[in-house]
Amino acid sequence: MKHFWMTLIGAASLLLVVACGGDSPRRAEIEQRRAALRHKQDSSLLAAQQELAVVDSTLEAVKAQYERMKAEVEQHKADLCATEEELTGLTLLRMRRDSLQVQWDVLGAKIRYIRQKQTELPK
Repeated sequence: MKHFWMTLIGAASLLLVVACGGDSPRRAEIEQRRAALRHKQDSSLLAAQQELAVVDSTLEAVKAQYERMKAEVEQHKADLCATEEELTGLTLLRMRRDSLQVQWDVLGAKIRYIRQKQTELPK
């Protein structure tokens, strides 16, 4: 009986060594998935950075346009000759500016998140 248990323990140990070995197919699959994840993170980061550049330049242009229009409308308000179209246009421009600002903030957070995940991924 003692011989049976020793044989069983030896066989189990052998199976563990074979299963945990560095040459296992699972290890290769894990490395493939890591490489695919790195590639996905790199491409997502690049796309987000390019989109952020476009949003940033658009945001700056809209901010400048809004400030010019705001000054003009404020002057017309002071002169009591502001029209409904001017006020509506200013409100719509402010909404566009705010929307672009939110988009800029979200893209910045996305880029920070991807970079954080890239540092956490083992090499």
